[in-house]
Amino acid sequence: MLLNLYTPADGLCGTHVTWEDIEDDMQRELDTKASFGSNKIYKSIGEGYGFMSKMVLIDPDWQHMDKELPSHFVVKILTQLTMQNALSEMSDMKKVENPISNSDFMTDMEQMQKVCHNAEVRTYEHLMKISNENMRIPKIYYMKKFTESNPLKGYIIMEYFDNLRGVPIFENISAMEVKQVLRHKAVMEAISLKISAEERNKYTVLDHKMTMLAAFGGGKLADKCERLKEILPDIVDLEWVDKMAETFGMERVLCHGDLHCHNILWRQNGNNLDMLAVIDYQIAHFGCPVIDLARILCGSLSGTDRRTHWEQLLDDFYGYLKEEVGDNKMPYTIEQLKEAYRQYFPTGAFMIATFIGPHFEWVCKSSNEDLNVDMDDVMEKTKCLLDDIFFFYNQNMEHRKIEQTA
Repeated sequence: MLLNLYTPADGLCGTHVTWEDIEDDMQRELDTKASFGSNKIYKSIGEGYGFMSKMVLIDPDWQHMDKELPSHFVVKILTQLTMQNALSEMSDMKKVENPISNSDFMTDMEQMQKVCHNAEVRTYEHLMKISNENMRIPKIYYMKKFTESNPLKGYIIMEYFDNLRGVPIFENISAMEVKQVLRHKAVMEAISLKISAEERNKYTVLDHKMTMLAAFGGGKLADKCERLKEILPDIVDLEWVDKMAETFGMERVLCHGDLHCHNILWRQNGNNLDMLAVIDYQIAHFGCPVIDLARILCGSLSGTDRRTHWEQLLDDFYGYLKEEVGDNKMPYTIEQLKEAYRQYFPTGAFMIATFIGPHFEWVCKSSNEDLNVDMDDVMEKTKCLLDDIFFFYNQNMEHRKIEQTA
């Protein structure tokens, strides 16, 4: 058997993680002698909502129970197999070269995935220490990092939530529902102000498609994509993104890094959505808070709602952060936050806009469920993002010209 994450193995869902691994971990962490039964089963869940891991729902069929034990739980296993399937389907659909045919690509991707997994484990370790009703994370039973002596089995065993309502990135939610996410982020940032410099340095800065976007919607966005290509070198400047906090005089805070509805567990409550937990901290890092704020606003709201409410939502978020920080020094001012948002918007919106269309098409072709999403709504969201990229880009360029001549 090849010892890597991109070759199928004989464990759960083709990974290297076995029933024995999970049983041993749960017995130890739950301090029980109960064992998994002969009717234990697992199934893959969350297809189409993530590409770096397998989410495996476990029914352990507990035997000889000596205490109350979870009847179901989830194991998040890092693997490249999910990404392979998604890239293969998208490459076939778009008639483009599949990068997984390149062994160097797969090896480099494996190393990056391991760094991401370990960052997620580290972040949960910090967040689990805090008791706050606005800190919404799943209960974690056990986490295993990648190390030199453990190169193949990185996973997290966590609480299972039933009756979830998936919200793909191309679907819109309300500004009131977004506020639940902002509450969580405020708690996360306030906690991070107490994390030592030594612990902060363990985080790696991470952030991560024009042909697919231009083809989306029958080519209706092609002219905007041509304009986007022209300004791309200016807006995808990851070195500038990394230094944003210092540029605007803000203290670095712990950022989720990929904060949008894919990574939030929702449950339908009448006509509204209740947020149960924020998950997937694989690209968590210390940086500028607008990386998360731009992503959640661009990815969750319709174009009209985002334009109407973005400034008030930033005010609301800042108020939540003040509550959590209390009498301690705030990491930045509201003016710094809004200016950083304006200047980062072209970059943050680009990250979302280039994903919405291809993901919508892929989910439509691979899902058996009724998505209940209108193509016009998806186009409105994408078009507004592109138009506002140009608006804020032009505004930022004028601002920089003035600075240079001052």
